[in-house]
Amino acid sequence: MHTNMLMRYFFFLISTSTCTFGFKSFQNKIPNGDAVPHPCKSNFLWHGVGHLNELGGGSRNRFGKDFAAAGLKWTKDFCNKDSDEDGRTNGEELGDPNCTWTEGSSPETDRGISHPGVCEPYDSDLCRPKNSWINCELESFKCDAIKSPDVKNMTIRFPKTSVPNTETNYFCMTFDLPIATDGDYHIIATTPVIDNENVMHHTLLYGCDSEKQEMISQPKSCQMGLSSCNKLFGAWTVGSAGQCTNKDAGFRIGIKGFRRVMMQMHWNNPEKRADHTDSSGMTLYYTPNLRPNDAAIYMVGQIYLEIPPGSKRYATSSVCDAEDTRELLKAPIKVTRALNHMHYLGREQYVEVLRDGVKIASLTNESTYSYDRPRFFPLPNAIQIQPGDEIKTTCIFKSINKKKTTFMGRGTSEEMCFGFLEVYPNDNLRSRSCVNWRSISMTKLYSRKEPYPYECKTYDFLNFTHPETAPLFQKLKENCKPLSWCLKECKEVVKEVRKHPCMEGDMGKFTRAVAINRFDGDIPLFMSLIQSCDLELLEEKLQNQMVKDDGRSGSSIFHLRFYEVVSLFLFVSFILLC
Repeated sequence: MHTNMLMRYFFFLISTSTCTFGFKSFQNKIPNGDAVPHPCKSNFLWHGVGHLNELGGGSRNRFGKDFAAAGLKWTKDFCNKDSDEDGRTNGEELGDPNCTWTEGSSPETDRGISHPGVCEPYDSDLCRPKNSWINCELESFKCDAIKSPDVKNMTIRFPKTSVPNTETNYFCMTFDLPIATDGDYHIIATTPVIDNENVMHHTLLYGCDSEKQEMISQPKSCQMGLSSCNKLFGAWTVGSAGQCTNKDAGFRIGIKGFRRVMMQMHWNNPEKRADHTDSSGMTLYYTPNLRPNDAAIYMVGQIYLEIPPGSKRYATSSVCDAEDTRELLKAPIKVTRALNHMHYLGREQYVEVLRDGVKIASLTNESTYSYDRPRFFPLPNAIQIQPGDEIKTTCIFKSINKKKTTFMGRGTSEEMCFGFLEVYPNDNLRSRSCVNWRSISMTKLYSRKEPYPYECKTYDFLNFTHPETAPLFQKLKENCKPLSWCLKECKEVVKEVRKHPCMEGDMGKFTRAVAINRFDGDIPLFMSLIQSCDLELLEEKLQNQMVKDDGRSGSSIFHLRFYEVVSLFLFVSFILLC
């Protein structure tokens, strides 16, 4: 999964005599207002669409002035106006060419969006004189530590590689560090080397396990990376000039540290062009003067997301609870910086530390999140997390312009909800992540301790030769017929199976998700048998509810409600059986 680390972020609140509304509300009043690209910074968005300042606030640009003159409303006349005089109407630039959009609805399209207040193409003869006010410079890198005479640097980068003509691409390559047998060093900073800014979205560096030493000698597609190279320690993303570690810690390389690293590139190619190439990389700054502690990156968050379309505010959270931190931490750790990570639907994110149910610290507090301006939260007075503390991550999304449900995924059109914490000392960590799947703790789910924290062991349950599962599966086969009507005897057996802890609540959802992803062996038959009485069980449930609510059953109202959901269940069953 991709993770953007240690970036700088700037955000301005609006405070002018001529404008009293923030750019977020401005975005909501125009189609695709939160998806307008920056005209000269690849992969950036222009958040304050009506302002000279790309992040909102201050003086208005030509589009903003025209919008004010229209009474801050998306009128047909305003939609048909060409504010920036580049030959395209405001509606054409914002995905509403027919001027039919109304506030709160979905625009006609979210493709081909351009800035209605900036003449484009940005550097054309027509537009160049009009665009002198736009800042195309990226921020500079500041890290005094790399000026020390003992600090050396090395650059690792891909050879020139063709970028596939698909929107989202992850490519990996491993590199042996040239100082691997020369002693131990601390990496204290990294900076990007960007070859093709039109496709580069982010770069991640992972340390490799010296005992396994898997290799990828040339860039190759790597959706899952390497199992032996999974210790994240460095990253770059759009908007970042580099990362500079805390003065008390560094990432160890060498004899007792990483000797091989894997670099993963995320190329974003929304136009699906076939002519892009890239040879980007990173420069690593390292010193033999070791700092007091070895650093590590610790990940928290939610790995199941199901964001409904058309939602103005959808919140989800996860908790690395007291039992989890007792399991994962050998002793206290200190957090020196933190970073939120969502994608383009993300609007707010908070990571908090609780002790005995009371919040003791905020690691991140971001009420206005921007994927293009990830905010790095430095913690000069490092926050201590003790075994038994809780770490809560809350993510808030806005999907008002989406027409379909958005799920967890690596692509920018999918979503994530993670917090990344730079911590030390590394030796106090048993694991580098603490995440949930819905309400299920992955730490507890994969715990090898007895007694097992959950009543369900999913992978044992889906092993139909297991002593606990085998009798249930045999009963299903004896009493149920796949692709058949629900038999009376089958219905009772299905009820029994569904009372198993592996089939109830979030654990039941997780079991089904695992089963669908492992659709082999006896799993397809098992899934079809336990769903063979779905409609009958639903009817029984609704009848019981009607009796409880209205004191009557079998009414025509009930039958109407029941058959309204029949088609849905038939569709789901068909998909699972295919």
